[in-house]
Amino acid sequence: MMKEMGVYERICSKEKESIELLKKFVEIESFSYHKIGIDHLSNEIEKVFSKYPIDVKRYKEELYGDHIRFQLGKGEKQILFISHLDTVFPQGTITNMPFIVEGDKIKGPGVIDIKASYIMMYHLFDLINSDHLGDYQLVWLLTSDEEIGSPSGRKFVESEAQVSEVVLVLEPAADGALKTSRKGGGKFTIEVFGKSAHAGLNPEDGANAIEELAHQILHASSFSNEKSGTTINIGEIRGGSLFNVVPDYACAVIDVRVLQAAEVDRIEKKFQKLSVQNPKTRLEVSGSIYRPPMIKTEKVEELYQLAKKAAHKIGLHLSEVMVGGGSDGNYAAAVGATVLDGLGCVGGKAHSSDEFLIIDSIAERTALLYEIVKMTIQSDISE
Repeated sequence: MMKEMGVYERICSKEKESIELLKKFVEIESFSYHKIGIDHLSNEIEKVFSKYPIDVKRYKEELYGDHIRFQLGKGEKQILFISHLDTVFPQGTITNMPFIVEGDKIKGPGVIDIKASYIMMYHLFDLINSDHLGDYQLVWLLTSDEEIGSPSGRKFVESEAQVSEVVLVLEPAADGALKTSRKGGGKFTIEVFGKSAHAGLNPEDGANAIEELAHQILHASSFSNEKSGTTINIGEIRGGSLFNVVPDYACAVIDVRVLQAAEVDRIEKKFQKLSVQNPKTRLEVSGSIYRPPMIKTEKVEELYQLAKKAAHKIGLHLSEVMVGGGSDGNYAAAVGATVLDGLGCVGGKAHSSDEFLIIDSIAERTALLYEIVKMTIQSDISE
């Protein structure tokens, strides 16, 4: 590795290059359900990173974008970095939400979540000499479908995490804070099938699916548990055709967040046991807690303390936070890996038209990442 002194300044001196590269990546739109866009982005990332002595693997997908894996070094021990290729912004968003530099900020779709992390890794690979990694190798995994729960990428996250000493997730920081725990997430759908009838002539012959769904919604809302950190959000309802027709169908889609592992089983059983109040109706319930909670462990605390020491070396103050949103870090933690999340850049308004990045945080967070890597190798926190 290069000498400690001047890491932050070295990256700052390349600010123009950083912005140009970020612009290139942001303007290649990569909506989760647009494989062509994601694969175009993958191709460009591979091309940009080809200047470094890294091995590249590409995991082909038919429905979603391909996943890519970069490896620097050949050591038996592995430090895993996680980013993703997809964004929540549909193709064409860049027309009305262009890449713009405004003072100390940059705006654009996916600029903070999560394309700024590519610039961090670009500089990190430039800073690190593979000959100085010793028994370690650095692996950077970019999944293509994180924003929709990683239906195809999860298995790659889990397999890499299982053989990693530590996992460093490059999701954006929470106002500078690291994320040492995250809630798990679930999605449940309640469908009610009733019987239609004329609301004025023969309502007694019908079975009102909306009324039944209302009962189910109230019941499902009671599954929340503030003490345990479990929340229920009735996010979407559909049903009915005309005001004067007894509706024969209604549906609700529900978001669930859990902080404790025990809550996963409790919530899933609660939904499985739902039953109708009106015997003339029929109920179908589907869904699950698809992202397990990322729980802070003693090993995570050790890694967080190491990160605080690394931050102190470059004049930063670090704090930690628990967040309600999930990431691929949840999957890594679920297989027993030591995970530290929120190591990406600082910005805000993710997933909105006002999403922004603070430019100086590219150098700041890359310097922090560099120090964490160096100190992890020196201290071998896994032992």
